[in-house]
Amino acid sequence: MKTILPLLLIFLWIGKMTTAQVSMRENIRFNDTVKVEKYKTIENGFSVTKIRMTPGEHTILNPKDVALLKNQTIIQVDLVYSDYPVGSDFSELNRKRILELYILLPEAFNSSIIDWNIVKQTGVESTNEMQNYFHGFVVYYRKMPTFQEEHKAILDVVDRKVSPQDSSILKVFERQPTWKNMLVVTDVTGSMAPYTAQILLWIKANQKLKTFKQIVFFNDDEENSNTQTNSYDSTGIWTIESSNADKVIDLAFKAMEKGNHIENDLEAVCYAIRKYPENKNNVVLIADNWENPCDMKLIEFLKQQKVPLKIVVCGVKDRMNTLYLDLAYATGGSVHTMEEDLTNIAQMGNGKTFKLNGMTFMMSAGKFIQIEKKNQN
Repeated sequence: MKTILPLLLIFLWIGKMTTAQVSMRENIRFNDTVKVEKYKTIENGFSVTKIRMTPGEHTILNPKDVALLKNQTIIQVDLVYSDYPVGSDFSELNRKRILELYILLPEAFNSSIIDWNIVKQTGVESTNEMQNYFHGFVVYYRKMPTFQEEHKAILDVVDRKVSPQDSSILKVFERQPTWKNMLVVTDVTGSMAPYTAQILLWIKANQKLKTFKQIVFFNDDEENSNTQTNSYDSTGIWTIESSNADKVIDLAFKAMEKGNHIENDLEAVCYAIRKYPENKNNVVLIADNWENPCDMKLIEFLKQQKVPLKIVVCGVKDRMNTLYLDLAYATGGSVHTMEEDLTNIAQMGNGKTFKLNGMTFMMSAGKFIQIEKKNQN
């Protein structure tokens, strides 16, 4: 279960003379307080930054480290404090700490996939011991690789020097032999290199099958997405009609070299179906689980166009970005992960629960929510 901590419109004094108006438009859902004797960072494969605070205070002591997180994909945020004096009410202090983080790092509050936790340390027995315990935020994030790192990692997989660590795309394609002449719309932003490598490996190994008819790569760095109905906006979008692996690989690297980790998934789909309208029923969207599409406002347009999106969600572990479930439901499509396919999502209604990849989901007020994580043990 999760606890909802509403953060209303609050005026904070910053410095001595300046007032900042902080508005939190959505409630943040925190996991119920976790109790540990002393906090230790977890080994989950992600990078970690600690945002330090003095015990009993809410000021961030290392703001420069916070600034370095602005271009990273944040996965988890733990607010860590000590229950000392034992039994005291720390809710007001923790609220101020959260608002302090919001001022410096609003990006941590904008994603539906970020896991928030409040961690209470119970091992402190005296004031002197407080300095031996961490207080503040621990931020887990997926570090963005350089283009050179991506380039090498992809070629190593395509040239079969190494095997993919996460074979999501390969396994989905193997389970779907009826997918032919696909119009593939795929994210090639920074952290998608392991999955881009699998697409290129599949093409190289299956050139005669011609599984893909067209490919649309997207790697945008702006949020002004549109339906593409008035005129083409090809910013951050590259297309190719070829089963020649070398040509596809060359274009993929060109697409990867520019852009950011803003995800314009829906705009890219709109571009694809306008450019290749005869193939709009075969759209396969390859998406990054750890990023939100920035253009969900286009969902109604795609619904009207009756484009049944087959969505391959990459990087699913113990939780899934439910926006892709919303998108599949709205378009009458399906969702596919490394382990499982969800093809009956259109039958889900409000209040119904279902499992996918060992996780439990429910539709509530027309939107999907995850109500149980996957057990990683």
